Amino acid sequence: MSTTKILNEDWSEYDDRKKRGGSDRNDFACSESWERDYLITKIQKHYPHFTREQIKTAIVQCCESTRAPRPRNKFIECVISRLS
Repeated sequence: MSTTKILNEDWSEYDDRKKRGGSDRNDFACSESWERDYLITKIQKHYPHFTREQIKTAIVQCCESTRAPRPRNKFIECVISRLS
């Protein structure tokens, strides 16, 4: 599995919401449920065979294993590798 499909998606809605909240759009915030949900939706779009729960578990594992700030691209790589 590759992160390319997910990272090449349009992230403008995510970026705008991060900007409005005063956060760096390049970092993934594990504490924000909307960010977790957004990433789950992006992953399921390209990898529909994974359930929301499987993706959520991978996200939680990556949140626990990486320290903030979590660069979005590196965080997504972590999640995808956990799912693989």
